[in-house]
Amino acid sequence: MKYWNKRLQKMTEYIPGEQPDNLNEFIKLNTNENPFPPSPAVLDALQKACNGDLRRYPNPNAQMVRELFAKKNSIAADNVFVANGSDEIFTLLFRGFIEPDGIAAFPYPSYALYYTMAEANGIAYDKITLDDNFDIPFDEFLKKKYNLVIIANPNNPTGKGVPIDQIKKFCSKFIGLLVVDEAYVDFYNETALPLIKEFDNIVITRSFSKSYSLAGLRVGLAIAQKDIIHGFIKLKDSYNVDRIAQAGAYAALLDDKGFKYSISMVRNNKEYLEESLEELGFQNVPSKANFVFTKHPNIDSKTIYEKLKENKILVRYFAGPIQSEYIRITVGTMMEIKKLIKVLSEIIPD
Repeated sequence: MKYWNKRLQKMTEYIPGEQPDNLNEFIKLNTNENPFPPSPAVLDALQKACNGDLRRYPNPNAQMVRELFAKKNSIAADNVFVANGSDEIFTLLFRGFIEPDGIAAFPYPSYALYYTMAEANGIAYDKITLDDNFDIPFDEFLKKKYNLVIIANPNNPTGKGVPIDQIKKFCSKFIGLLVVDEAYVDFYNETALPLIKEFDNIVITRSFSKSYSLAGLRVGLAIAQKDIIHGFIKLKDSYNVDRIAQAGAYAALLDDKGFKYSISMVRNNKEYLEESLEELGFQNVPSKANFVFTKHPNIDSKTIYEKLKENKILVRYFAGPIQSEYIRITVGTMMEIKKLIKVLSEIIPD
């Protein structure tokens, strides 16, 4: 810490979900990874990308990925930025799309990295608490002159979705930049993407980590009007997405059959998980994502988390107001879910 500057000393550190070294001994349901591997077509593309061309730098803008995503969504490639995961996009937003004396706002509870990235870049922010139904109180975001607002749709960790007409209504009133983090949108496909043609103050972010089973590659997208995308490209590192990641993302976008199969399997398993939890007396928050935010009236969530960990099952527990009452459970394979439910049935008091 001797050489840390004051901002680094003061900022809150983001703590990712546990990744134990002996991971194969655990059922891992704590970081919202897809329980199913990338499709054979994607794995084949990744293997073919491991060749002598790795001595060359990758395309600096991941142009093939930009063009393919644009074509599939009836937009221009100039409306798409390919990033080293969505996390890079959030970093660039705080670095170049808000003045140093500006102020940002985020819902709470939500993805804690928003708060961390704001602090890392010296940006002041407010947390706006979700309402009693875990919905976003958009009117609260209009009571102060915020320059940048980031919401997740569906939200993480609650899983609640936001109707697109509410986002559109907010955009029409908000004078700052709205970012809609759609890391989990593919599971139910309620996207705000069409709004980029209508509004110049909205950015949509996407991830290949969840629905495409490519968390290990670190690829994300930002979709917005062209001048915003040009800003991202101007700010980014020179070669921000490597050759192998570009090959995997491109192949994933091509493989509609594998993508749809994976999504249907996750949705089926999620419904089974929700029903099984309810049978044990859990109170689930309605989820549009690949996880369930839940609590039990007869045992505190931290105890559930700890007892599951003793049984080599990892779920996510968050400290802090409101969210500490719940655990977040990632949808796993059917075998993993059945094991989870069996252990929970032994933990929950009669």
